[in-house]
Amino acid sequence: MLRGTRTRLGRGLPYFYGSLIIIGFLLIDWAGYDALLPDPAPYRYELVAEGDVQSFPRLLFPIPEDALVKQFEARFDADNQPFANLFLVYEGPETSPILLDWQNISGDPGLVMPTRTEELAQLAEAVTEHAEPGTLVLGWWDTARQLSVLKEVDSLYDQNFSRPLFLPDSWRDDKKAIESLERIFWRISEEGEGEFGKIVDALATFDRSGVDVLQSVAGESPSLLVVQISDLYKLSLLRPELLRVGYKNFPSTGDIHDSILTVKQWLEKRGLNQYVVETIGQIGKRVYFIEDGELPLLGRLLPIGDFDPFGIDGLKLVANYGSYWVYEILSEAPQVGP
Repeated sequence: MLRGTRTRLGRGLPYFYGSLIIIGFLLIDWAGYDALLPDPAPYRYELVAEGDVQSFPRLLFPIPEDALVKQFEARFDADNQPFANLFLVYEGPETSPILLDWQNISGDPGLVMPTRTEELAQLAEAVTEHAEPGTLVLGWWDTARQLSVLKEVDSLYDQNFSRPLFLPDSWRDDKKAIESLERIFWRISEEGEGEFGKIVDALATFDRSGVDVLQSVAGESPSLLVVQISDLYKLSLLRPELLRVGYKNFPSTGDIHDSILTVKQWLEKRGLNQYVVETIGQIGKRVYFIEDGELPLLGRLLPIGDFDPFGIDGLKLVANYGSYWVYEILSEAPQVGP
């Protein structure tokens, strides 16, 4: 019996050693693959609270009482310290979350995300008070989705699309990891631009056709076109062959006259005469400027150059809240040239 047992063990050893060798190769292969993976993003999002609007009394946006709100903290991976609070609305498991507010709690100005909380809240209050039920809001997807939270408003979009990343210099090397994190967390659509692309093309036109497209999409429904100053920069990223827009931040100095003078001197030195200035909290002022070319429809809807908001046939200016400009889309308009 003892001899037979040794014989069976001896016969099984090559298979056992072979298995170890194969496992070793697999571990080496896995380690090599892991080395090729991008480093994780320097931050993460962590859920800290959720509930209805009554659970978040500091939110300025007029959220319907039955909306599900979640609060996340953006935390540094290195030391687990939070640097921002995010408040999101979830309308269902199949739809992407809607960002209502981003509150910076870091002293680093490089981590400040441009937010227009008070302006957006004023706009939302006005829409709630004056818009007819079923009003369709057209414009950039993020603003349209924010306003679609209101019961009076409909939007073409139930998904999030890519947005420009304003990264601190120290995070430039982590761009791919950050893009991956943002794509997963915000459930960014990978199916192309869809109806949003049609609106982008309309805002990028230089003739009457853009307004025609907006009227066609709106149909006979009560409709508003809401544009925001930063949309001009976003448009240049999506349609760079049509428009080149740059931007520069000017920190707040505490003296408004000194700040205005600094901005004007910088623009004059570079010969820039088509620009728009936006005041953004801790950032101070952000100047968007057109590097070359004529103004597309979107540029004509914003206070740039010889701004004439009442001279665009088919659109009627109805309100302005800070950096947001609101136009009614008229169902019929006289046919005129560009």
